Amino acid sequence: MHSTSSIPRPGRRGVGGALLLYAVIVSVSLGLGALRPHTAATMFGSAAATAGGTLAMALYLVRWTPYPRWGFLGAALFLATGVMLTPLLQHDPTAWSENVRPMLWMHPWFFMVMAWVNPGGKPARCAPDAPHSGWLLIATAALFASILWGATFVARLM
Repeated sequence: MHSTSSIPRPGRRGVGGALLLYAVIVSVSLGLGALRPHTAATMFGSAAATAGGTLAMALYLVRWTPYPRWGFLGAALFLATGVMLTPLLQHDPTAWSENVRPMLWMHPWFFMVMAWVNPGGKPARCAPDAPHSGWLLIATAALFASILWGATFVARLM
C-alpha cells in the first residue's frame, strides 16, 4: 500500500490522458472488431487491443490509485487474460463481434473508476486501506471476467 507517502491526485493532464487513452483503446478495438468480413484475425485482434489497452490503462493509472499496486496490476492481468480467452469460448467471429465485443469497453474503464476512488473517509471493509483490499480488487476483476465468460457462453448457445 501507499502507507509511507501521500497518494498524488491526477490533474487535468492526468485525467485527460486517461480519457484519451480510453478513447484510443475502445476505438481500436471497435475498429478491428467491425472489419468485414469477420474473421478469426479480426476477433483476436480486437480482443488483443482491449487486453493490451486494459494493461496500458492500469499501468498509466497505478500511480494514482489508493489500492495496493500489486492488487491493481493483478486485477489488470486477470481482466486482460479474461478478454483473450473469449475468442476461445466463442468460435464464430461474427457471433463474437455481435455478442462479446460490445462488453469489452468496461475492462479499461474499470481502472479509471478504481484509480480515482477517494482514499480518505471512515474505515470500511471495501476501503482502499483495508488489509485485504488488493485481494478484493482481484476478486472484483475475477467477477467481471466470469460475467464476460458467462455471457459469451450463453451467446454461444443461442
